[in-house]
Amino acid sequence: MVVSSYFLSYFLDIESIGIARLCETLNDIGIEVEQLHRLQISKRVVVGKVLEKSPHPNADKLNVCQVDIGSETLQIVCGAKNVAKDQYVALALEGAKLPGKSSEEAFFVIKKSTLRGVDSCGMICSASELGLSAINDGIMVLDSSIGELILGKELSDYSFFNQYLIEVSLTPNRGDCLCVLGIARELASAYNLPVKTPKEKEYGIALGIGRALNLSVECQIKSQLLYKVAQIDSIENALHEQIMLAYNGLLSNNALENHKRFSMYMSGVMFDIYPIASTAEDSQNPTALKVRKDEAGFECVFNAQGEKLCVIGVKNYAPLVESYPAVVIIQASFAPPEMLAQALFKHKIEQDPITTYRSVRGSNTELLMGISLFCEVLNHFATCSIYSGYQELEMVQEGEVRLITMDFHTIAKAIGKDVQKEEIAQILKQLNFHIEASGDGAFLHITPPSYRHDIRSPQDITEEFLRIYGIKNIQPIPYASTQKPNITPTLLRYQNFRDIAKRALSLGFYETIHYVFYQRSKLLEWGCEVLDSTLELKNPITSELDTLRTSLIPGLFDSACRNHNLGYKSIKMFEIGSVYSAKREEHKELGIIVSGMKTKEAFPHPKGERWDFYSFAQAVSGIIGGFSLVQTATPPKSAHPYICADIMQEGKCIGTIAKLHPSFEKQLELQDAFYAQIHTIPALSVSQASAQAKLHANVRDITILIDKNIPFSQIQRCIESSAIENLHTLYPLDIYEDSQFALTIRLVFMPEEKSLTEEELGSRIQKTLACLEQQFGAKLKI
Repeated sequence: MVVSSYFLSYFLDIESIGIARLCETLNDIGIEVEQLHRLQISKRVVVGKVLEKSPHPNADKLNVCQVDIGSETLQIVCGAKNVAKDQYVALALEGAKLPGKSSEEAFFVIKKSTLRGVDSCGMICSASELGLSAINDGIMVLDSSIGELILGKELSDYSFFNQYLIEVSLTPNRGDCLCVLGIARELASAYNLPVKTPKEKEYGIALGIGRALNLSVECQIKSQLLYKVAQIDSIENALHEQIMLAYNGLLSNNALENHKRFSMYMSGVMFDIYPIASTAEDSQNPTALKVRKDEAGFECVFNAQGEKLCVIGVKNYAPLVESYPAVVIIQASFAPPEMLAQALFKHKIEQDPITTYRSVRGSNTELLMGISLFCEVLNHFATCSIYSGYQELEMVQEGEVRLITMDFHTIAKAIGKDVQKEEIAQILKQLNFHIEASGDGAFLHITPPSYRHDIRSPQDITEEFLRIYGIKNIQPIPYASTQKPNITPTLLRYQNFRDIAKRALSLGFYETIHYVFYQRSKLLEWGCEVLDSTLELKNPITSELDTLRTSLIPGLFDSACRNHNLGYKSIKMFEIGSVYSAKREEHKELGIIVSGMKTKEAFPHPKGERWDFYSFAQAVSGIIGGFSLVQTATPPKSAHPYICADIMQEGKCIGTIAKLHPSFEKQLELQDAFYAQIHTIPALSVSQASAQAKLHANVRDITILIDKNIPFSQIQRCIESSAIENLHTLYPLDIYEDSQFALTIRLVFMPEEKSLTEEELGSRIQKTLACLEQQFGAKLKI
């Protein structure tokens, strides 16, 4: 909802309250301010009057207007269809800076121009061209609603065009604040200010309402109704109403309907309008309105012919008043929101969204005040005669008055602070609560105002007190208790999983989540174990999810296939999730897959880079930490028989890494697909400081001739078991295969006390070669 500071001042004197302070107060008392907008018209936009209008000689859709601005008359070329003689308009003079027409330009400057051979010395503006909400398809016509129209006066000098618009967000229970009066009441409570509301007036017509209206009720109802009658000879829109209704999405094309909606926007009271037949015979007799329930139980208003005029608080079926003079019945109504919401939930009937939204959230029950405001609006912007008096229908049952009994200490206990009884009573009175104290003063009997439909309990009263008292006025109290440490093995395990996930995300992998259910036949096809038949699902959700998954890899490759079909060339995914053994024992696994391009086509790789086993293994190492590879004795069915290895950490096998079997690649239409299935997710250790040698490292490479079928892991264990002094690390560097197979190994020596001489390095290398020759028959390649 958008509230205008200009219209707030109708109910409340806020002149001395700065806009920043006002918004802060609204936030403090629970009315959230979402946006603050300064409504301000640019300089050199003045009031003008169209003296003449004639067709453009060279353009059918343009008119040439003579516009008086007091000091001179200017010629303006205008293309708006609604421009007419004697209109007061907003005229942008040369040099005026109007808001830009796109986000790329902040503003544009009005200049003298020539349009199809005719000079134009400015521009007659529409509302949107001035930065306001659009109110029509043409120019904005000025009227006295903004103040006295003085030719040549800048619009920025009018208070209406120099104000703030406050967009507020309301919780569902605050239907009372869906109007300007509701926001004004909240501010009045916070600042302890009086609220000014319109009173009933007589407008000089001798005829009483009984001459025009005969009201009867045919059943016991819970709604409240109040009626006035007016004879309207002519009516016009009010510009300030149109602009505010447009900002709130309430603007219509009918002048009387706009006045009705504006009165609703201001007061929160719901209105309906019924035209009275104008024939000579009907005008002699009062119009009969009957109130009763319809077949669905909704409280409705019918005319004498039994035609339904409205469902109270839901929809008006009467036709709009389009021609004048006309005599109309104005109905102000209130329907209990809970009753209405329950009925609408039970019976799906035709609704007016604007009416229903406000009624179900709780409209204002102050019908006489609301209809007095409506009559005041009509008296200003219509030539009308308002019949004296009003007719009222109020059928509130005894016992429906909400009386809440509580003691003073309830509020003090709830907020954790001793508050004086007088201060509690004062704040509740500021909120318009009626208070009566018991004889001994220990208890309060509190009646909420009629428009606060959400106040039902002592807790609600406490919340209302605290809103105005201010939570910042309550000193925080330390929580006095001993709390056991919450660091549990479960938490540490979860944190470890998320640390691994963060590593994968940092390397560009996407995290996925799949169902723990999968298709049994597919698991068998992938060579995975399945649940024992006695432990299978008895009532699967679908035939394709008829068992619990025993591996993450099939589901990950299903997703990879779908993404590939959507045109993605590079696929990198991982999942940390539950899998089940044949005995239906649950444990967590990590699945990592890649497919397609490792890097996209870009310099220096115009064809991109594709995944290979070693680059994928390096990526997996970046996720789970360093590891070594050992040839798999029996490759899984899903793995390439010659590109598959066990992942070893601290001498234990924690998973498998492999290229996807060619048959599965073909079936899924994937290329260069690799996967890693981690059965035992490693616990990432915290980096700790360790001693480092002060001396520089010595690096030596040796190339040996050796049987190509010997795994490097055996070569590594052989060298490490020889306890070669100062050897810090070793790793394979390269391989050569011609007539014989050659392997290059890099040895890194880290001396601790003194630098190694060439002789010492040579002896260590010889010891390494001797070990390899003795164990594997390896020879140094010359």
